Amino acid sequence: MAMTGPRALKGNELRSAVELADRVFRIGWGSSMQDDYGLLLARDNLENLRVFLDGDNVVSLVGMFVRDIHLLGSRHLSCCIGAVCTDPAYRNQGLATQLMEDARKKALSDGVDVFLISGGRGLYRRLGYVNVGTYYACTVSRKSLPSSGAYTVRPWQPEDVPALVRIHSAEPVRFSRTPEDFLGFLNCGKVVNVNGSTAVICLRDRKEPVAYLAYQVGGNPGEKKDPNAVTIAEVAGPRWTVLCGLGALLRERGVEHASLDYVGCDSEMSELVRSFGWPSEPREFHGTVGIIDPPSFWQACVSLFTERLGPERAKRLSFSGNRQVTITYAGESLTLDSMSEFTNLVFLPPHRRHELSLGLPADSQLARVLDDLFPLPLVDYGLNYI
Repeated sequence: MAMTGPRALKGNELRSAVELADRVFRIGWGSSMQDDYGLLLARDNLENLRVFLDGDNVVSLVGMFVRDIHLLGSRHLSCCIGAVCTDPAYRNQGLATQLMEDARKKALSDGVDVFLISGGRGLYRRLGYVNVGTYYACTVSRKSLPSSGAYTVRPWQPEDVPALVRIHSAEPVRFSRTPEDFLGFLNCGKVVNVNGSTAVICLRDRKEPVAYLAYQVGGNPGEKKDPNAVTIAEVAGPRWTVLCGLGALLRERGVEHASLDYVGCDSEMSELVRSFGWPSEPREFHGTVGIIDPPSFWQACVSLFTERLGPERAKRLSFSGNRQVTITYAGESLTLDSMSEFTNLVFLPPHRRHELSLGLPADSQLARVLDDLFPLPLVDYGLNYI
């Protein structure tokens, strides 16, 4: 048979793509990738499912899911990459590498500036994608949580979606989510690739949610994890309200402790974690990241940079280049030769900034400017994991 690709999937080929993804990722799971990631493996997303075929059979797949992200007021078009797989009989032919490059080119033509990849395999790192972002995980004791007091917690319902969209849209670092997105993510029963659900927190005697939390229960097949373990993977709304709801949720589930994931820029949650004395450790992004269009990314951040530096300092800062970029300030220049170097500059977390090798002198004005600008926060996947 003749090999074709890389190209977009066609409607009559969707079943073959799902079957390939299930053979690679879902043996022994009791679910299908299409059930778990219905917005990705969907007929209205065919152009973003990039494939190689041998005859009528999909033998290699890269899934793309394009959505806006918001980073402290700067708005970027992101592409989440998932369901990357190749039939074992067709591996070691460079098919996935070609599909990743095909996906990058399509994403650039669509205006994407950031890739978020749900994996850290060597393929992605060889292509220049890196593990970055500032995230923390802490262990929460139910006994130390505040009383639910004026709040009640219950499972989400379809009629809650407008309120969930409104609550989520107030978060300063987030994905853009339509009501249809929310329904797709909530109905799949997965939270960051693990069985889970979403609970809404309401004022007593009122039905409308004021906050919510998305949580995992147990782990994946093969993981040595307590099947009753609870991990909070996404929250939105007032953080004190979230903790009140978490206490009620843990009581209902008969669980004494939970793991709570939060983004480093979440200053309110960070302070609550500190004040309660919960042990907290840095954790990694669930995958790898690359800024594939540095000029577009930089331009989207200009207003944020002006706010951080002030207009006079911001005017003296300039940016040029594309895959190799140069940042200039007050007669000093810094050239970054690769996507990974620029991505690290922007997103490498504070406890890893020593890994940057910028080669700037200790008294450099440019270095001080870069310290004032970076790192920027990066979205966490939460419900958007693919």
